[in-house]
Amino acid sequence: MLRASLFALLPAAASAQPGAVSETIVVSGQREAGDAVSFETRHALSPEMVGRLDAMSADEIVRRLPGLHVPTNSRGEAVAFVRNAGERQVTVFFEGASINIPWDNRLDLSLLPAGLIGGVRTAAGPLAPHYGVNALAAISLSPVDAPGAQGQYGTGDQLDGRAAVRIGPAIVGGSYARRDGDPLSDDADLPFSQPGRRLRTNTDRELASLFGRVAQSVGDHDLSLAAFHVRGAKGIAPEGNRASGARFWRYPDIRHTLIAGNARSRLTGSTELDSALWYQRFGQTIDSHADADYDRITAQQVDRDRTWGVRELLKHRSGPATFVGSLNLQQSTHRQRDIGYVGGSRPAVLPATLSYSQRNWSVGGEVEYAVSPVLRAEIGAGYDAVDYVRTGDKPPVPTAGDWTGRIGLILATGDGWLLRAAVGRKMRAPTMRERFGEAINRFLPNPDLDPERIITAELGAEWRGAAGGFYLIPFVQDLKNTIDQRTAGGLRQRINLDGSTVRGLELGGSWQILPPLAVAGNATWTQVRRKGATAGQPNRIAEKPALIASINARYAHPSGISAMVEARHVGEAYSADPAGALVALERSTSLDGRIGYGWDVGNRKMEIFLHAGNIGDTWIEPQLGLPAPGRSVRIGLQLG
Repeated sequence: MLRASLFALLPAAASAQPGAVSETIVVSGQREAGDAVSFETRHALSPEMVGRLDAMSADEIVRRLPGLHVPTNSRGEAVAFVRNAGERQVTVFFEGASINIPWDNRLDLSLLPAGLIGGVRTAAGPLAPHYGVNALAAISLSPVDAPGAQGQYGTGDQLDGRAAVRIGPAIVGGSYARRDGDPLSDDADLPFSQPGRRLRTNTDRELASLFGRVAQSVGDHDLSLAAFHVRGAKGIAPEGNRASGARFWRYPDIRHTLIAGNARSRLTGSTELDSALWYQRFGQTIDSHADADYDRITAQQVDRDRTWGVRELLKHRSGPATFVGSLNLQQSTHRQRDIGYVGGSRPAVLPATLSYSQRNWSVGGEVEYAVSPVLRAEIGAGYDAVDYVRTGDKPPVPTAGDWTGRIGLILATGDGWLLRAAVGRKMRAPTMRERFGEAINRFLPNPDLDPERIITAELGAEWRGAAGGFYLIPFVQDLKNTIDQRTAGGLRQRINLDGSTVRGLELGGSWQILPPLAVAGNATWTQVRRKGATAGQPNRIAEKPALIASINARYAHPSGISAMVEARHVGEAYSADPAGALVALERSTSLDGRIGYGWDVGNRKMEIFLHAGNIGDTWIEPQLGLPAPGRSVRIGLQLG
């Protein structure tokens, strides 16, 4: 298993026990022991590393992992792309619960406070069938599991405070974060909807959360229960390249609640059952305004989503073989009311609420076999399905379903080398929003969308020594019926392309130069191309950078002084202009830095720190007219 972080690369040792199954670490709330290797690529950030990022929300944490690109789109959502695969192909887990909002099968990571998150793991490449429906890549967020506190203040009136305490077997805590807006680069080129030069228009945000987790062992059962409640509000930046047609949206009310229970039951000496059950409530209100003054509402959308899910993973070991059977079931209802305002006033009679519901389910089986002490093989197959149970005021559509599978090999030679190969097949069903959503008169529905059908393959080579290691992973993804967008009559509409391909290379490594000094770096190069490209248009898909790379150095002196510097590069990408044509975005290289001083307070560690983001105030534009933040500075105090 490959594990890389901002500060160190921690690949799995080749001495992992043959036959050990660890794939459930991403989809289960239970922690796995040891560093058992995996048939897919994994990276991780430990709780200590997450703490050093001084992040305010989950997107600021996740984008530090190799292969991940986390832009903010025109809806103000920070969504994750793994190796330039589509954001709706990425499942986000929290304590084993799938927390994507099924209406659009994605999650706005900027609405998940960093104070909830203890650690992060990702999985990419061909995934096993037990990951569930639409999961071509995965991000697993672990809740805070240790007491601590942090406060920080910085540019844009950013204020963040959080605390967690232990009460018996439970960890409980809360967080609060707010900002007036994102800092704007001095090099900003935004001719429209940007009256100020200091902060980006309409990027204020406020988030508050409460959370808790309790874990106990009862006989042969390891049990845990985790919950959080988040409440917030935010504005979203208008597209500063558009003279007309930009979104002038605000989210005045956002609520997100999750309750997730997990149980690992040792049925016999060789058989285990992992069970997960969760319930999620998500609600948001979107106010659409007339212009960048944000003083007159023209329309309002009220969304309410209710989801419950269950996952069962049965593992049985028999000699050199391990058998895994899986069942995933998730039921979700989306209720939406679109309200048109008249002269800035809410109508006396409200329109009806439309109700949509879907059922996702999958079954799978996998066999892993230790061919020899150094060679392991796996084969798995399953079936994924999405039933569109209710379709609001739109016509019924048939169930989307198809088989899934994976074949993999791992060779651990015992001299520090680990070699992997895997190939898999998966379906990604169109979401209800892609089929039916109109986004306050921005989109034309397309109920006739076909599922994407995807074949993924990768090779992995890893070496680990006493002072560091490196990895090299070529990969390919071939898609049929890729879902993309077109412009039709001034509106957007989702359509199926003939298909697309993603070819790429992921590489990285780390070196502990001296006991207090370490360097690490990673890069992901991809070539994303359409099949059957449109004449006169670049053969590209929007917002897919050809290169994402970072290199960092960290110094930690025994006296308590620490320093970190990181350079991050985003390569060539394309984005759609107001007419729908793809145009090239500027490449960017930015620099972040952090210095701190820590000392002991009893058996705890106190640290004061200064964090500088985008030190050079680089103009970074992940999507045309929607730049990333400019230079920011934060000072804080952390108790760990």
